Amino acid sequence: MNVVFILADDLGWADLACYGGDFHQTPNIDRLRAQGIRFEHAFCQSPICTPSRASFLTGRYPRTTRCRANGQMMPADEVLVTKLLHDAGYTCGLAGKLHIAPCHPSVNHGTEPRIDDGYDIFHWSHHPQPDWTVNAYQHWLQQQGVAYHTEPYRNSTQVKAGMPAAHHQTTWCAEMAINFMEAHEGRNQPWLFSVNIFDPHHAFDPPVDYLERYLERLESIPLPNYVPGELDNKPHYQQVDHEGAYYNKTLHPFTGMSDEDHRMVTAAYWAMVDLIDVQVGRMLDALERTGQLENTLVIFMSDHGEMLGDH
Repeated sequence: MNVVFILADDLGWADLACYGGDFHQTPNIDRLRAQGIRFEHAFCQSPICTPSRASFLTGRYPRTTRCRANGQMMPADEVLVTKLLHDAGYTCGLAGKLHIAPCHPSVNHGTEPRIDDGYDIFHWSHHPQPDWTVNAYQHWLQQQGVAYHTEPYRNSTQVKAGMPAAHHQTTWCAEMAINFMEAHEGRNQPWLFSVNIFDPHHAFDPPVDYLERYLERLESIPLPNYVPGELDNKPHYQQVDHEGAYYNKTLHPFTGMSDEDHRMVTAAYWAMVDLIDVQVGRMLDALERTGQLENTLVIFMSDHGEMLGDH
């Protein structure tokens, strides 16, 4: 039995049609639900990346993995599920993010530090931006003769015009998975491939054509579920965090954003989800085309959700 493990970043459960999201459609992810199992009582163990990823990759709580915040290193004595599968004879591959170690180019100049994680193939790209010396997505763009470029969408302070769909990091992750599937067609050795998509994580930079589908009905996008003043009696750190992501008042400051800003962020977020759905469809088609669909377990999940201004 092979495994395709598709992991989105910051994707909330309610943003999928199969969980009741009614503003946009995710037909390929819905196909997984229709032909498989939809979990309704599964809870991530932390609302931030490293502790959550460390938890579900080991089956242990953040307090026992000792990864309680971003910037912490997964201890070398922790055992990932990919290591167990590797030792059982699986070939394991990854494309995209892993994030069970400190991940910032000011700290690590190559890839993130790795423990004995079991990955034989490691196409690492923590995020799309070209600020790492090692970024497999950026190397792929160079091979395509394409330069990475994003810019504010129509002078928006919150949303960017991202790379075209054909050269978006989400598409690259799926492309690496498809190449892996095709290379293993007809082989007897089981495999696992982790598709670690950075989207729909900010910086809210979908392909423009995906974004503009929602701008035609921008005014109908619901505003965040938040009541002004509801944080007045909350601890200071909650108030500070509300004023800007990562305690940075210049990064998505909630009270400084207009209704249009909030709707634009949601539109960009949903546009990125749409692109993920298209790539899920491509991967399912590749499994079917190579005769591996019936012998492959496909898992689709997120590391944690995204509040999009809700409280």
